[in-house]
Amino acid sequence: MKSKKQLILSNFAVFFACMLLILGPARAQSDRNGDRRVTSSYFISNATVIPTAGKIHRNYDIVFKDGIITQIGKNLTVPKDSKEIKGESLFVYPGFIDLGNQLGVQPPELPDRPSDFDTSNPIPELAGIHPQFSSADHYKFSESDENEMRKLGFTIAQKIPVGNGMLPGTTTIVIYGHEKNNNLLKEDKSLYFQFNTVGGVYPHTKLAVMAKWRDLFQNAVLYQEHTAIYEKNKLVKRVTTDPVLEALIPVTQNQKTLLVAGRNELDVRRALKMQEDNNFKLILLGVNEGPELIPILKSKQVGVILKLALTDDNFLEGLEGEEQGKDYEERLKKGQEAYLESLRLASKYEKEGIPFAFTSLDLDKKDFFSNLKLMVSNGLSKDVALAALTSNPAKLLGIESISGSIAPGKMANMVIMTDSLFSKDGKVSMVVSDGYLFDYTEENSPEKPGNQVWTYAAETPVGQSKGSWEFFKKNEQWNGTVSYDSPKGTGIKKTKMENLELKDDSLSFSFKVETEEAVLDVTVTGTINENKFEGSMDISGYNQFTVQATKKEKPNNNHE
Repeated sequence: MKSKKQLILSNFAVFFACMLLILGPARAQSDRNGDRRVTSSYFISNATVIPTAGKIHRNYDIVFKDGIITQIGKNLTVPKDSKEIKGESLFVYPGFIDLGNQLGVQPPELPDRPSDFDTSNPIPELAGIHPQFSSADHYKFSESDENEMRKLGFTIAQKIPVGNGMLPGTTTIVIYGHEKNNNLLKEDKSLYFQFNTVGGVYPHTKLAVMAKWRDLFQNAVLYQEHTAIYEKNKLVKRVTTDPVLEALIPVTQNQKTLLVAGRNELDVRRALKMQEDNNFKLILLGVNEGPELIPILKSKQVGVILKLALTDDNFLEGLEGEEQGKDYEERLKKGQEAYLESLRLASKYEKEGIPFAFTSLDLDKKDFFSNLKLMVSNGLSKDVALAALTSNPAKLLGIESISGSIAPGKMANMVIMTDSLFSKDGKVSMVVSDGYLFDYTEENSPEKPGNQVWTYAAETPVGQSKGSWEFFKKNEQWNGTVSYDSPKGTGIKKTKMENLELKDDSLSFSFKVETEEAVLDVTVTGTINENKFEGSMDISGYNQFTVQATKKEKPNNNHE
């Protein structure tokens, strides 16, 4: 004999299978946080799509399946079983690419110093010379850290090895996808170099670092030549394996780029001198000064990665009274000019036609969008700023065939925003990374007085179901939307309210829900007492259900 609960489930099986999805179950059935894909096919409809810098398509659709973009265009047919993302009023950009950060990268374990340690001739690892180390071996995906970058729109990053000396190791390209996936796109991409020393051992100065580099480079060339000779003639003395020199060979043969930290103008000049002495492919990471070097960099076709972290504006407000000191006005003027010069640096690269990318090293994440807009307001064009986040880094990394723009055949990496990237009110609403959808709508909602969000819960025979209502004014008239999980299994949907009447003490509205078999008419009525609502939800052809809601002040991003 069936229990009472079993009878209820039997009688209402089809209905509640739909309604639990419609009203939003306690555990969401769709992937709004990148946890899993409920379907391998997704459909973004009627969005403003910026597939690459300089192009804009309005009312475009995008289809992506199994993490790959399959179609882009107008009036596309919605694939069967696809999850639809309503794109009206949304802007879709290619996923941003960060050409340098160290989030999740740990320093390598180094051997202990021996008792007879010679500081003038230390083993390479203790001198900070371990180019054979890969950042992939010391990188651990941290959802909390990577999610902070993903919230900003970044979907791919180059991970920089951590180390104190001149050659910490090689870089790794990762994607900010699902934390349980293999998110490594490419290991050993570039060899990282920095003008750093390890205290108390040789090389102990920056000049010594440059001298050591020349020795290593030349020895790597000789090592390769000797190895090649040995392969042809086994009578020649066999070369003793040297992992340091082996790691340098691809750089000496221009098969791998040397990524040099250009933390200041002097370091940039040193790197250029190194390239002049020993021909190799050079990319400068973290450039934030030295505009007079731009013509030289252009003539040498050096890759440039500028810092998103800008110089502090400490000089703009000035000092008061006794704090000013001698020659205050002159120092203030120089400080102000230096700050403004840093804001104009990107525009100067653009003026000279030098493509560049960005790194988030030293960036306070809350400053990302404001710093980007500061560069634009100081001469950088919006198209070039977007290219520096998308197509330019893809080319520098050699992954332009799979990323950097929105096109069929490329990875499904996209930033979905409530407004244009450089507008005042533009916020990241969602990010698609490796085909996974991450929803940041609520987190990035700006406060907008007058708009209302109500979270509701309806009591059904199989438990409590939840959802949200949003109200906003247009032309002095209240409008509203209802958010719910689609009964078709295509994710959270938002539909317009009809016959809406919102008063201080009462609320009523209706809306329609499409299921696989029918269109359901739903009517909500009830009373309001301050920020509480109590009433009923009437689904045509079915019973009434008690519904309660709580009001909180939040805006509706889709109606800015």
